Amino acid sequence: MSKQLIQADPTRVKSTEGIDKDRSLKVSEFFMDTIQGEGVSTGVPATFLRLTDCTLNCVFCDSSSVWKYGNLYSFDELFQMMEENGLIEQLKNGVHLVLTGGSPLRQETRLYDFLTEFITLYEFAPFIEIENECTLMPSKGMMALVNQWNNSPKLDNSENKKKARYKPEVIKQLSQLDNSWFKFVISEESNWNEIEEDFIKPGLIRREQIILMPEGDTREKLALTQEMAASVAIREGVRFCNREHVVLWNKRTGV
Repeated sequence: MSKQLIQADPTRVKSTEGIDKDRSLKVSEFFMDTIQGEGVSTGVPATFLRLTDCTLNCVFCDSSSVWKYGNLYSFDELFQMMEENGLIEQLKNGVHLVLTGGSPLRQETRLYDFLTEFITLYEFAPFIEIENECTLMPSKGMMALVNQWNNSPKLDNSENKKKARYKPEVIKQLSQLDNSWFKFVISEESNWNEIEEDFIKPGLIRREQIILMPEGDTREKLALTQEMAASVAIREGVRFCNREHVVLWNKRTGV
């Protein structure tokens, strides 16, 4: 089971006295000793830093009960937690640091500063993954720091308005990166038509960058969609990934 450094708790209000807002992050949860459950690095040992807030509100989101609240933590508080729990050594030995949300890029300036301070302080750069809903354009500095972009453009099944969720200029820019993947949550076979019409045919992303993932935040829901998603992936010649954290731990946060 994972180890919680910051546990999601909607009732907790942490003091911000003495915290420099320019050297802090608003965090929902921070946990280690787990694996990446989705995408191209599924199964890799990982630690997750989940930041608050999102640009969207997907109907099937499996973390909305977490990212909607959080507290402000200074860089120094976060570094101290990492040191006291042996996380620095883990990251040095290859554990991935996954930046997730919500929408991590809503705090991009401070997140960039946090990462660059980490690299300077500990004299190495961890392998950084970022979960990204593709609505905000990352800076060139952030693009250079991140080792793996786990992009997840939202389809109509997310029940977000298209104007809010579909940003072709952002998607096109991200698709130019060699370390960029596009993970689509599909709930039915017809979702592929939208991927083809809105993303492949306009030349926004390449077929080899696509990963199909079934909708489902519980084992029961996943059982209804995973075979369908795998079948579509096989038919279309794209990658498939399951939600391994759901398969292992069902609907549980902090894992």
